Amino acid sequence: MTEAHLPDYLTIPSHCVPCFHDRIGDEFPPATAALPPKPGGYPVPGIQSPSSTSVMAKDYFVSDATWANILDHGRFDYIVVGSGVTALAFINEALRLDPHCKILCLERGGFWLPTHFQNLPLPFKMVLGGPSETFPWTLSRKTFEIPEVGYCHGSCPFFGGRSTFWSAWCPQPSVGLMRGFPESMIKTTEKKNFWEPAKKLLHVTPANKIGDTIFAKLQEYIDTALQNGVKRITGADTAEPAPLAVGNPSPRSTLRFDKFSVPGPMLEIEENQRKAALANKGSPLELMNNCKLIKMEKEDDGYVRVLETDKGVLSWTDNNTKVILCAGAIPNATLLLNSFPECRETVGKRLTGHFLTHIAARCPIANLPNYTPSDKLEIGANYVAGKDTSGKQYHIQITAIHSPDPAGDADDAARECPDYAAAATYEQLKDSKDYIVFVCATLGEFTEQNPDNYIKLNEGKDPTSNVNLQFTLTDEDRALWDRMDKATYDAIEVMSNQNKQGIEYWDSIKGRWQSAKPKVETIRVPGVVHEASTAFVGPKEQGGSLDEQYRPHGVKNVHVTGGALFPSAGSWNPTLTMCGFAQDLARKLVQNRGQSDGSYPIMDG
Repeated sequence: MTEAHLPDYLTIPSHCVPCFHDRIGDEFPPATAALPPKPGGYPVPGIQSPSSTSVMAKDYFVSDATWANILDHGRFDYIVVGSGVTALAFINEALRLDPHCKILCLERGGFWLPTHFQNLPLPFKMVLGGPSETFPWTLSRKTFEIPEVGYCHGSCPFFGGRSTFWSAWCPQPSVGLMRGFPESMIKTTEKKNFWEPAKKLLHVTPANKIGDTIFAKLQEYIDTALQNGVKRITGADTAEPAPLAVGNPSPRSTLRFDKFSVPGPMLEIEENQRKAALANKGSPLELMNNCKLIKMEKEDDGYVRVLETDKGVLSWTDNNTKVILCAGAIPNATLLLNSFPECRETVGKRLTGHFLTHIAARCPIANLPNYTPSDKLEIGANYVAGKDTSGKQYHIQITAIHSPDPAGDADDAARECPDYAAAATYEQLKDSKDYIVFVCATLGEFTEQNPDNYIKLNEGKDPTSNVNLQFTLTDEDRALWDRMDKATYDAIEVMSNQNKQGIEYWDSIKGRWQSAKPKVETIRVPGVVHEASTAFVGPKEQGGSLDEQYRPHGVKNVHVTGGALFPSAGSWNPTLTMCGFAQDLARKLVQNRGQSDGSYPIMDG
């Protein structure tokens, strides 16, 4: 096995240690490359100050020498910008269909966490938020001064993006919840091969199918209570066991709860493509970290052939390379605004997302005749979806927990909590051994019909962050927020067997349980999440920025992924749907590789 058949801009790391699975069975063929210098410290000591970046780069990421060759004469079928979930979805599907696809993935940051932080030991909880979150925009003062809005959650500028921190809730929205989506996108979701591949990629598992001892009797109790009582919840339409991206792809594994994140699967693809390339059955996947895309340059014929990065200029002369933007709704829009003046007519003129309410409550186990507690930690998770009278959507992410030993259960509770940002704290659990604690994170959608929500270019000198960002609340938004707060209290009462007298609520100011409901200003959590609609699919005359192949109008070889595509946000967590559309894009492009005019038929499922 050699890589002599590969061009020098497609390299396989020269010193490849076989993975665990290759160390059994037949002897692994010897590496063709020379051993690393100074093996074992002979005849002189080896390198004494390796960094995590240098160690990972050696076996997985593009080296300086390879990058120089890429800049000089590299040719790729797809250049993927970003390394989050939609990047993984696109890359995985494209290489599944054609392992010989030449793909370069650009990530602005470096390698940090190898997996979701909840899969790591408990002290890693400190990495959530703070310095790991960047804000590539200037926030408007108007947004800053709205107490319950405050700001928009930022980006995670590392390999894997937000996937190492996300909640992993993956509901499948019905067509009726995709308000304003064009017919092409609706028909795409109705194909038989749309939802299941996305669920398989993310390992989506309903909470009642996780199959460990933690999601057991309590899960069964809240599922039954909410399904039977959903009509008692203001505006609610459905209740279902929470669909979570936590499953294990191996049916023989005893690990039943493992929050999905990109780094592991992406590096697995890289390793598989490495083996395929050695056997002349595929092309290596080239992963380039610490490389920001600054700007794209379009020529008169509508093709982009120049990408300006902070590590040099990527260029090509033909029409075959496609650029796939997977950097997030706001960074994608920022790139479009800086690169294509014609995009400024529509991109960023619409901005949606989700606002949040967090309510923690508890009820005595004695009030629940249909539930018999275990002597071990139990958790249940349920997803309740509903609407306001205007048709605007909300949903409640419910986590129920019974912890007989809060101190002893801390590690398992942190690891298997469905939504760590809305998890029960030790202070809430320590005196609740005879209670079920409910933590509800309720999300509502910003209306898409609000011209005061936007992204606009400013005079900043850094083209990766030279935009102003603004979110405001309309009367319709506020009405929805009031209604979803009431729905959350209704859901708590339903799970408490309609026994209002025994319910207590957590006062976050005083840090104690009380019978009175907390003040509104203490339950509405600042920080917009799931921002969307910045470059939605639709005709230009109707405000749309992208065509049916998710390309900016007038640009032939740039395609956008993620929540930017959605004309409205709905209330549903967007990741599953985003991945479905990214996989759909891969199927369209790979099936029609070589059609450089960009006219792609829609594949049947």
